[in-house]
Amino acid sequence: MKRSFFGPTTLLFCLLSAAGFAACASDGDDTASPATGGSAGSGGSGGSNAAGAAGEAGATSSASVARGAYIVQHVAACGDCHTPRNADGSPDLTRMLAGNEAFADLDPTSTTKGLVPTPNLTPDPDTGLGGWTDEQIKNAFLNGIDADGKPLFSIMPYYVLHNMSDDDANSIVMYLRSIPAVKHTIPERQDLGFPVTTAKPVPAASIPDTTLPPSDPNYAKAEAGRYLAGSIGICMECHTEHDAMAAVPLKLDKLFAGNEAFSRDSLGLPPVFPANIYSANVTPAANGIKGWTAKQVSTTLLTGVNNAGIPLCPPMPVGPNGAFGGLTADDALAIGYYITTLPPIDNGVIPWCSPPSGPGGGEGGAGAGGASAGGAAGAP
Repeated sequence: MKRSFFGPTTLLFCLLSAAGFAACASDGDDTASPATGGSAGSGGSGGSNAAGAAGEAGATSSASVARGAYIVQHVAACGDCHTPRNADGSPDLTRMLAGNEAFADLDPTSTTKGLVPTPNLTPDPDTGLGGWTDEQIKNAFLNGIDADGKPLFSIMPYYVLHNMSDDDANSIVMYLRSIPAVKHTIPERQDLGFPVTTAKPVPAASIPDTTLPPSDPNYAKAEAGRYLAGSIGICMECHTEHDAMAAVPLKLDKLFAGNEAFSRDSLGLPPVFPANIYSANVTPAANGIKGWTAKQVSTTLLTGVNNAGIPLCPPMPVGPNGAFGGLTADDALAIGYYITTLPPIDNGVIPWCSPPSGPGGGEGGAGAGGASAGGAAGAP
C-alpha cells in the first residue's frame, strides 16, 4: 500500500536550526556523512593581503550559507516537503531534506501510478545532489527542470521561486552543499496519467504591489514583504487558488485571496478537523484581513495564534515550532506591512477551520468569517 503526505506543508512543522542540521545522523542504509563542498571557514584577519582576501571571501561565503539556511528553513519551508516521514506522519528529523519517497499520491488505488516523491536535497553523491552542478540545482528550483532535462511536477512551486534574486539562489545552493549528506534513495515519479510539462513562472509584474505610496515611511518594508511573500516564500503559493490546466498554475487575478483547499486526510489530521481546510484570504478585504495591523500579522506568524487568540490550523507553518517561527522580527513585520496594504480582493466566504480544543475535543467546520474569524488555514 502506498502512503503519502500531500500538500505544501504537513501536520508537524518543526524544523531544525542550522546547528541541528549539522548534528543529523541515522543508522543503516540512510547514513549521514560529511557534506561535500562544505561551507567556507570564517574570515581571517591580519597577515598578508592574500590572507586578508581569503578572510573576506570566507566571511562572504559564510554569510551566503547563513542566508541560504534562513530561506530554506524558515521562508520557503523546504523541509516540510523534502523530509522523510515517520509512520505517524511526523518528519524524520534525523534525515532533514533527504527527500520523501511518498510525498503525494494522485492515485492511491494503484501501486504503479500516481506517486510523486520529493528529491533528496542533501549532497549525497549517489542519492542526493552531490553529483549535480550549481546550475543544475538552480535550474530545478527556479525553472522546474531536473539534471536529466526532465520537467518537475508543478507541486514544486518553482514557478514562484523563479523570481528570486541571483544572490539568494546562489545562497540556497551554497547552503544545500554545506549540510550533512544523507544516503536516502528516492524512487522515480510514477506515471501520473497525464503528461508533465513545465509550468510558466508567475510574471513578476503580476505580483501585486503595496498600495502605499513610495513616500510612505513603511513603503520600503512593504516592498521587502512583497519579495518575501511572493518570490522566495510560500505565502502566495498557499494563499492562492490553483488552476492545474493553466500555463501558470496560480490564478493570477486572485493572488493572496485564499480558498486553496488542503484535504484533512492528505495532511494526516484526525477527524476532528474538517474534511478540507482552506487557505485564508490575506488581502485586506472584508472577507479577508481588513482591519489587521502589520504588527498583528507579524505576531501571528511568529506565535501561531491570531489576534482573536485562536491557534491556526495546519498546514500553516507558523511559530513557535513551525518554519515561520524562525523568521526575523523585521521580516515578519515586512510581510505584515505588505499583505495589509495589498489591493483587497473579494473572494467570497471561505470556510474556516477551528482547531481542536483538546484531545478529541473541539469541532472543525465551515462557517462564515474566513480569515477575519481567524480560523482559515494560515489566517494571520
